[in-house]
Amino acid sequence: MEGVDRCEECLTPLFNRGIPRADTEGLSRSVLEDNLSQLDQEFLGVSPDNSANEVIEKMKEARLGCALVLDDGKLVGIFTERDILNKLTGKNASSKDTAVKDLMSANPETLHETDSVATALNKMSMGRYRHIPVLKSDGTYAVSSIKHVLRYIAKAEW
Repeated sequence: MEGVDRCEECLTPLFNRGIPRADTEGLSRSVLEDNLSQLDQEFLGVSPDNSANEVIEKMKEARLGCALVLDDGKLVGIFTERDILNKLTGKNASSKDTAVKDLMSANPETLHETDSVATALNKMSMGRYRHIPVLKSDGTYAVSSIKHVLRYIAKAEW
């Protein structure tokens, strides 16, 4: 692509892209080529009408940092620890009885399980979030997080 220095999806430099390189093995190859199905994933789905308190209790029980808000199987939002800190604390705090639909981050960016680990890292970095919903091939959702990416990198043998 004339005039483009980096891939728009994963920010990989495109300079000398067609020339074989010695460093295309191991971690860099794996992160660019392996897809999100290689990562551990988690899932906690809640209704938009659940109260924040109910969702927080479910998150604590499951030891998860977020919950996907689903309305008839359709992803409408994500409720994260950041939402809890920003919307349920401080002077302008909402009540814990508030419906999660009023506190969630609506219409979150999602990835597909066929997207690369590098794409997930890029989206999380650029969007400044730790959790990203992943649409699986069967139409269900899961969540990949930076924790899962780091675990994937740590357990692999390069």
